[in-house]
Amino acid sequence: MRRALRLALNRPTLVDVVQDVAPMMVGGFLYPFSEFATPAEKMAERPGYQADATAAIKEARQLLAAAGYPQGLKNIDFMVRDINTFKLWSVAIQAMLKEALNIDSTLRTVQVSVWFDEAQAGNFDLTISAIVSTLIDPSDYFNSWYSKNGPQNYSKWHNQAFQALLPQIDRALDETKRKALIRQSEEIMEQDPPLLPVSWERLYDGWYNYVKGHNPTNYFGVYDVVRCDTVWLDK
Repeated sequence: MRRALRLALNRPTLVDVVQDVAPMMVGGFLYPFSEFATPAEKMAERPGYQADATAAIKEARQLLAAAGYPQGLKNIDFMVRDINTFKLWSVAIQAMLKEALNIDSTLRTVQVSVWFDEAQAGNFDLTISAIVSTLIDPSDYFNSWYSKNGPQNYSKWHNQAFQALLPQIDRALDETKRKALIRQSEEIMEQDPPLLPVSWERLYDGWYNYVKGHNPTNYFGVYDVVRCDTVWLDK
C-alpha cells in the first residue's frame, strides 16, 4: 500500500510546486547530495522519480488493487504541519492521489507543537512534515528515521532485513563494503517504504568577508548551525 502511494507522487512536479518558496531537489531515502547517495541520473531511471509518471502510476494501481482497494480509498485523514511548503505540497499531493489512485483525503492543518504530539501518537492516516538529522552520514539518520524504535520513525515502520543491516553499516570500516550495505538498505526501502519522500532542501550559506571564526565544513544543516560562540566581526 505504501509503495503504491509513493509511486503516485510526481516528485519533479512537487519540486516545481514550491520553487518560489524553497529550493528543492528530487531524492529518495538518502540525502541526494551526499557521497552515499545513488547518482541523480540513476535515480531518474526508477519509477517514482521519473518526470513521466505513466509507468509509476500503472504499477501503483496494480499494487493498490492487490492490497484489496481497486476502487481507491475514502476518508483519509491527511494531517499537515502549518508551514507554507507543506501546505502547498499537501494540496498537490491530495490531487495526485485522487487522480492516480482515487484516494479521497481531508486536509487537517495543525500547528507545529500539535503536529509532533499527533505524529508520535499515530493520530493520522497520512501526514507531511520534515525529518532532520545532525549528520549527513546514514548511521545517524538511518537509526533515527527508519530504525524500529527510531525517535522520528513516525510510521512505526519495521523491516527485519533492514534492521539487520543497521549494525553492519554502523561498524563497517571498509568504505566499499559500507556503501554496498547502504545500497542494500536503499533497495529494501524502495520496495517496502518507511515513508514517502517528496524532495530534499539544499541551502547555501552566504556571509560578508568580515565575518570570521566560522568553519562551515564542520557543520551540517540549518538545525546544526545554531551556535555562534566562535564567530566574530572583523569590522
